[in-house]
Amino acid sequence: MEILEPKLLILASAGSGKTYQLSNRIIGLVAKGADPQHIVALTFTRKAAAEFADSVLTKLARAATDNEAAERLREELQLEQVDFTEVLNRVSRSLHRITLGTMDSFFARIVRAFQYELGMTGGRFELIEGPRQEMAADAILQHILGDVFGSTEGSEFGHAFRRASIGREQQGVARNLREFIKRWHLRYRQHPDYEWGPAHLVTRKPDDWEKGKHALAAQLRAGLESVEFTDKRQAKTMEKSIHEILEHSIASGSLGSKASALTQSILEAVATQRGEALTLKSYKEFEVTGPAAIALRKWVTLAAQCELSAAAQRSHAVHEVITAYDRQCERLLRTRGQLGFDDVKLLMGQWAHCEEARLRREAVDFRLDSRIDHWLLDEFQDTSPAEWNGLLPLIDEAASDNQNRSIFIVGDRKQAIYAWRGGDVTLFDEVLERYSPELKVEALDESWRSCPEVLALVNQVCGDRDVATAIFGEAGLRWECPAHESAPPLKQPEKRGHSRVEMLDGWDEKYERMEQLLQQLGVGQKDLTCGILLRGNDTAAEVAAELRARGFDVILEGRREPGKDSPVGVAVSQLLIWLAAPANRLARGVVEMSPLYPELCNRWSEQWAAIWNGLSASIATQGYRKGMEDLLETCGVDWCAYSRRRIDDILQALGELDHRGNVTQREAAETIERLSIAQSPGASAIQVMTIHKSKGLGFDVVILPEIPSKAVPESQYFNVMEGEDQQGKGWLSEAPPQWSRQFHPQLQELEQHWGLEQQHEAMCTLYVALTRAKRGLHVLLDTPSKSHDFAKPSLANWLMRATGLDSQEDAEPWEQGSIDWVDGVRVLEAASVEDSIEPLQSPDEAGAVGWLTQLTPSSLGKHGDLQQQDARASRRGMAFGNEVHALLEKVSWTDEHEHPLPSTAAGEAAKSLLNGASTKGHFMRSGRDVRLLREQAVDAAIEGRWISGMIDRLHLHRGSKGEVEKVEIIDFKTDAIEEADELAQAYRSQLHAYRECLLQLYPEAEISCILLSTHLAKAIEV
Repeated sequence: MEILEPKLLILASAGSGKTYQLSNRIIGLVAKGADPQHIVALTFTRKAAAEFADSVLTKLARAATDNEAAERLREELQLEQVDFTEVLNRVSRSLHRITLGTMDSFFARIVRAFQYELGMTGGRFELIEGPRQEMAADAILQHILGDVFGSTEGSEFGHAFRRASIGREQQGVARNLREFIKRWHLRYRQHPDYEWGPAHLVTRKPDDWEKGKHALAAQLRAGLESVEFTDKRQAKTMEKSIHEILEHSIASGSLGSKASALTQSILEAVATQRGEALTLKSYKEFEVTGPAAIALRKWVTLAAQCELSAAAQRSHAVHEVITAYDRQCERLLRTRGQLGFDDVKLLMGQWAHCEEARLRREAVDFRLDSRIDHWLLDEFQDTSPAEWNGLLPLIDEAASDNQNRSIFIVGDRKQAIYAWRGGDVTLFDEVLERYSPELKVEALDESWRSCPEVLALVNQVCGDRDVATAIFGEAGLRWECPAHESAPPLKQPEKRGHSRVEMLDGWDEKYERMEQLLQQLGVGQKDLTCGILLRGNDTAAEVAAELRARGFDVILEGRREPGKDSPVGVAVSQLLIWLAAPANRLARGVVEMSPLYPELCNRWSEQWAAIWNGLSASIATQGYRKGMEDLLETCGVDWCAYSRRRIDDILQALGELDHRGNVTQREAAETIERLSIAQSPGASAIQVMTIHKSKGLGFDVVILPEIPSKAVPESQYFNVMEGEDQQGKGWLSEAPPQWSRQFHPQLQELEQHWGLEQQHEAMCTLYVALTRAKRGLHVLLDTPSKSHDFAKPSLANWLMRATGLDSQEDAEPWEQGSIDWVDGVRVLEAASVEDSIEPLQSPDEAGAVGWLTQLTPSSLGKHGDLQQQDARASRRGMAFGNEVHALLEKVSWTDEHEHPLPSTAAGEAAKSLLNGASTKGHFMRSGRDVRLLREQAVDAAIEGRWISGMIDRLHLHRGSKGEVEKVEIIDFKTDAIEEADELAQAYRSQLHAYRECLLQLYPEAEISCILLSTHLAKAIEV
């Protein structure tokens, strides 16, 4: 590859070293004489931008100090004479001026530098993002709905929103106006000239259905007298369907998937069958002919036409709502210079829609053009049309000069997983058409991340276009995934690995298998990283919680919310809320229970009015950050490391507010309440995250426990239509119900195109997931039911079909390599037990101020007094008890899974419970609807006491309606006590404390407490 080709497009498969090539390109350009300040390299995350800079500097440093490294780099750049020391000096001196950043930050810098030239003549440009942008949107909605609701504008907005929600009062639009605005506002801004509602397709009015449905139903009933049914039950079923359709209200959603089987057959037959007769099915097939068929066609077609008319009418109302909202955004934000990232991108792309904007943009580009000679665009498959439109004039200028300027684009169609936020993979085609034939195209398919055993599965699934086409049809036919090979260093014997696809019955078995895999691989004990990748944030949180409960150290990647996810954050957030709204009793109550309250009283008095005046004055003179920092430092609490990190987050956010100036108390309160900060995975060996968050990362081991079996696409999510009329004018509209869309060929075409995009993105998501693994890849599929449709276009079917797991009921797992590759992985040095255990301190010794008196059930003795711990307690006995608990913690249901136990003293003690006559039943589900929770933490405030503890085993028995009707609290005991009554008496207070906690959750349930004694091999009810 000639990395310094003036116009170069690289199609880089996962793990093929695109960052390596990007850094080579930058080094080569500088080595050939380019000014580092005239290079722009753009990507989509700050992390990726930082990797650019790190890779460039690291390579140059090595080449400047190592002759062999210098020679290799010269060969890669195809440059004979390069002084890398001099190149390093030039790059280092200009590092603060090189543009290695995100697309968003680049656009913001241009607008900040040229706001007046771009037509922003209001206040000074200020970028608003994150919580502040959400607050601004809410303030505008409140202004429209509250302050001006009595005015003509407010009244019109309210009427328009009701019309936009007609027929959908119980659905998401009416429940969440903010989501409604989010769905439509950007489309409104992107397409100012579009018509709203497909007027050229509308032939009816919504109320035509109510006017005409009864007459057509009567004609149908009269015509049915001549129909010959093939089953005596069909006439009655037909009458039920007639009644069902007759009762349908336009936009109610009562037909389609919610309709009876015969009604669905009628809808499909009328939409798809041509000719005089209609073939329907109820028990058996039968034909409707003559007048009945004519009436049925007219009747159902009328309903479909009225549904489209209602959707168009709602779209007009949506346009009114969004217009009113955007008018306020213009007046209250944009004319004052306050823009979000979307506003910035649209401002940069206005040149394509308006002659005046085009002339302004030319003036800006003329000045920018002299500063930028070389463009590098990363992750091009994630670029949106708005972003490309903003860059296009500058890219075109660089492309027109083959001598001194260059463009370099890198991306991968197979990793286009961000279409939902604007990424458009078809931009590759536009680039190829626009800059050919000068644009050279190179492919990188050699993986420097994954070993051959992992790539064997990637190639088996993603590389077989025949299987992809059989599952996904046209989307599979368009799918292109050339065979991947491991780079030579990864083909060495010591780099071998393992991939496996297996089927399991539900999440219980998946959790057991994940636990087994993590232990077998030695994750946490060996020098390995493990990524457990899920589809959504909620499932990721559940999996992380379950694995933590099983004793694994897990980091959940995502976002932290300092004002909500820690006691100190909640206290500060509620204090600010109370400061903004002193009448808020809930906020005041939280503050009163917090450790901040004694210091507030100590400073200003116990009178809330005095506290409010004093704190307000303190913030007014010192600022929010200093005021809160002093309060937190002097309230007498020795904050733990976790709380300290949250405090730092909050103080930094408050400092940014102080820097802005003129921030109201309400703004400060909302900022901390909404504060959300991106959280990197961290250093834990096990990282749980979504597949989308894992993009760009690599793990030694990847586990994929959630491969969807649902068909793609899911038609209920096709809710926005965008098309063109006969004159080529664009239009936007809400989508009518799925059943009615099949009556309109143009809508079917739009939905088919959308469906292809959804399928391609789903295929890309699986590809990204499979290619994160370096040496171990484990896919856990759900065992299909007997009625499973293997032809359904789902990711699970794609995997099963590609690996042959669909060919037999009890298919053996697909496997490549062996899990014993971990034998050669270095074992981490473990700290000694003495070093890892910190001495416990009482709350007074630790300097903590508790909100409530805290008791642990295990510390409660007779009559609930604190039990003094015997300092001479046997350490050996405690270690034995811990070992038994650790073994029993892994046991789920013995009648469903095998649980091998070691032949140790602890193992034999655990076996005594699993096999004991009165104890074994507590480890068997026996077909009951019971939810099992192990090592379940409980916290409750009861009569002024904060009770906190850990229940060894908790059974939640569910009734016929799914409610919890019985609770079993089970505790394991290894005490060498000979009498059951004596053991029960010793732990009665502990179990009754647990009972009090559970009663708060399940007040109607029967709650029993059971001790399982290993010494007595007996179950004791307490």
